[in-house]
Amino acid sequence: MHRGLTGLIAISIAASAFAGSPQVGDKAPKVKASKWMTTAPPVLPGEKGADQKVFLVEFWATWCGPCRASIPHLAELHKKQAKDGLVIIGMSNEDADVIDKFMKKPKAPEMPYHVGADDDNATSEAWMADIQGIPHAFLVDKTNTVVWSGHPLDPQLEPTLKDVLAGKFDITKAKKAQADTKKYDELMAQAREAADKEDSDKLFKLIDQMIAVKPAEAMPYLMKRHFLNEFKRGPEVAALDQKIESALHDNDTALRQLVDFQLEQPLDQRNAGMLYRSVTRAMELNKDKDPELLALWARVQVEMGMLDGAIQTMEKAVPLAPEGQRDEYKRVLKYLQDIKELASHAKSS
Repeated sequence: MHRGLTGLIAISIAASAFAGSPQVGDKAPKVKASKWMTTAPPVLPGEKGADQKVFLVEFWATWCGPCRASIPHLAELHKKQAKDGLVIIGMSNEDADVIDKFMKKPKAPEMPYHVGADDDNATSEAWMADIQGIPHAFLVDKTNTVVWSGHPLDPQLEPTLKDVLAGKFDITKAKKAQADTKKYDELMAQAREAADKEDSDKLFKLIDQMIAVKPAEAMPYLMKRHFLNEFKRGPEVAALDQKIESALHDNDTALRQLVDFQLEQPLDQRNAGMLYRSVTRAMELNKDKDPELLALWARVQVEMGMLDGAIQTMEKAVPLAPEGQRDEYKRVLKYLQDIKELASHAKSS
């Protein structure tokens, strides 16, 4: 239900594309399946009739935890936008019987999109030759051109998909964004090395360069805040917090990351005002309709002693949650209700 700083760094690294994989602006390779575990796609990239469809081709495996975590998101995208011409293909290079066994488990996540077993690894070799880490997805437009590549939970996927489906996607801008991402990833790798060596001067210089490349990205700010405390430069945090709030004010995904990050910090390193303003701003941007955000707001409410409010928030979240996650949300609600009952008994004893 939330990802912290470590998880976000892992996604950033796993989503990096390498030279041998299709780049933004390249034509999409062919997709070949030995067997379709669900329904076969109406058409595949590059085939006759594909100019009426937009494709999201994702590579995953049954053993991959992050892959399983992304399945509900892909399922929701399919339900919302298949009618608009989106075709989601989940491709695994595992044997068909392994995939089938996974999908038939009693608590397996729903996969209503098109799931295929790779044909002798041909699809994986064509698309994923030099990409390290799964899940990884490619967005292909109606001209069979790759327009985006990354982790399925990357916050850039949905706005990009919206533009592609509406015919408003700017490929030139996308190529620049890809170049920026490449530079950003290089700086990230150097920053990790500097952190390992405890070279604080170099580390902060690299983080500032990352901020310059992607000023609306949460991760560099969160890294800087973390390392300011790590290197005993706590007095600088207050000024940084003001910059963070200003930079991320209208970025829903970044605000959520900021809230997650704050909740992970030791109590003496948290900024209660920023925590509250970040989550309430994200709520304003989403109009109380996102179950994951409602669950995050409930968690903040508990932190702030607003237990009744947290229970009410989770009661809103439960019916909005994806079917495969609804039991998890119900358990959280039950936990909050149990806390209230225990607190009541503690007061009366």
